[in-house]
Amino acid sequence: MSATKVCHLASKHKMNDMRIFEKECKSLAKGGFEVTLIGFGEVPKTETIDGVNCITLYCPIKNNLELLRKRNKLIFEAALKIDAQIYHLHEPELLPIGMKLKKKGKIVIFDSHEFYGWQLYDNIHKIKIIKTPAFLMKLIGCLYMRYEKRVCMKLDAVIQVCTMNGIDYFANRCQRELFIRNLPSQYDYIRKTPIDYSKCLFIAMIGGITKERGITQLVKATQQAGGNLLLAGAFTPKAYENELKTLPEYVCVDYQGFLNKNEMVALLEQANIGASTLLNVGQYPKIDTLPTKVFDYMSMELPVVISNTDFAKKMNEKYHFGICVDPCNSQDIANAFLWLKAHPTEAIKMGQNGRKAIINEFNWEKESEKLTTFYKQLLNLQQ
Repeated sequence: MSATKVCHLASKHKMNDMRIFEKECKSLAKGGFEVTLIGFGEVPKTETIDGVNCITLYCPIKNNLELLRKRNKLIFEAALKIDAQIYHLHEPELLPIGMKLKKKGKIVIFDSHEFYGWQLYDNIHKIKIIKTPAFLMKLIGCLYMRYEKRVCMKLDAVIQVCTMNGIDYFANRCQRELFIRNLPSQYDYIRKTPIDYSKCLFIAMIGGITKERGITQLVKATQQAGGNLLLAGAFTPKAYENELKTLPEYVCVDYQGFLNKNEMVALLEQANIGASTLLNVGQYPKIDTLPTKVFDYMSMELPVVISNTDFAKKMNEKYHFGICVDPCNSQDIANAFLWLKAHPTEAIKMGQNGRKAIINEFNWEKESEKLTTFYKQLLNLQQ
């Protein structure tokens, strides 16, 4: 009996995206599905990597509206050639393609990585609409949510990461849903050397580098604590990099660029603290999950200095993996760093608690089981 064909479509994410390729696609391939991933890159090519058929398309158009139209046309044509039973969409711009695939009798899943409608409504969406007033952004957000609901009620399922302040974004807005957290594998991040606090503080911050993620305050706090900031990720916007470099405190920063998984592990191996001090703006203080980077730190037995959101405080009270701080207060952050350095036994225990939580609960192995089971349920419903 031939394996069930499934096809993941990602028009904006990188082909080697950690959640899409490394976790979802590879897990489904290991689970016995024939998996194809279609996305875009600088060079068109087709290759098989770790059991996943990867089709990279190329679209040279620069105009945003024309690019969207052309990209959707290319990805839809490529998707039809696969003739899969299940299609898994990773971008809101692919929802029209989802409708077309449903009309052809396919099972279609929308993977909502973020709360796109609420982001538009809050005027913090990553796609900036130049000089758009707040009231108009709220209108756009409302219109998008109505469109999203109309489409998702016709698709087979929606996958999302978490609730927000206890509210299920897709409640009564889709046929069925599944919560899948973007967690690390318990085998990917394993510390090989003991953590040492006797000399310097080496503070890791990995992921997107933006002002809203509190990087300015983090740089100042690291300098105040006499530490070194191991910074990795991409700056958004690019101009923020230049702004950050003008700070006198930037001398403490070791910027290592955008890293692959192995390079990330090497960086975290150097660190003795993990930092995630996102500012209390937009959705950051509302989401009922920890930032992905925090789970990576926990995997590497690093005590975590994290923003004092209600959810983070509740999680830390249960698992005791770090210290919650005011992300706007660089001195508060610096004090947490210095406390960990002055209390190495407690700091190491926090790191061990985090690792234990990863092994027992917060790992991709558990999430991948949920994903493959969900796929099988959808197939059974169609029969």
